[in-house]
Amino acid sequence: MKRKSRAKHNRKKQSKRGDVQTWFLNVAIFCLAIIIGGFIYSTGKRMNENPQKVMLSTAETMSAPENPFSNIVIEVLNGTEKSGLALEFTNYLRQQGFDVIASGNASRTDVPQTILIQRADVPEKMNAVNATLLLDSGRLYDEKDSSLLVDMTLIIGKDYDTLPVYSKIQSIKEN
Repeated sequence: MKRKSRAKHNRKKQSKRGDVQTWFLNVAIFCLAIIIGGFIYSTGKRMNENPQKVMLSTAETMSAPENPFSNIVIEVLNGTEKSGLALEFTNYLRQQGFDVIASGNASRTDVPQTILIQRADVPEKMNAVNATLLLDSGRLYDEKDSSLLVDMTLIIGKDYDTLPVYSKIQSIKEN
């Protein structure tokens, strides 16, 4: 007889714990429902009071600015020990409208001269980039490599601070 009463007592304890947990869950669900309802009411009220702010733009009114250099894909590599040069040149080229898809360190840190390497057979793209960078013709190379998926590679050399565009590059702050 004692066994039955203990088992009955344990079931009652478990039942009370289950009732308390269920009660807390119900209260939590009720509170969340009130909060969500408040958000819905607030949003609806704002939309009714000021419908001009809720107007969505359409594709007809939006037009992308034309950029003649957006189809020129460049990678910028730092061939010096000075950190951050690739990022500075990347920011400058992007500001000019070029699509710089990669920037980082070159395999060497002792590159003497800054060079521009044409990777795709599109000389007009090379001319457009060089018109921005103002490099001497002796710094322009033609090494086709379609596996790189870029039109050009700019490798920054130790002479970076003597380049005609470096003063412009220094004035650009990182976006």
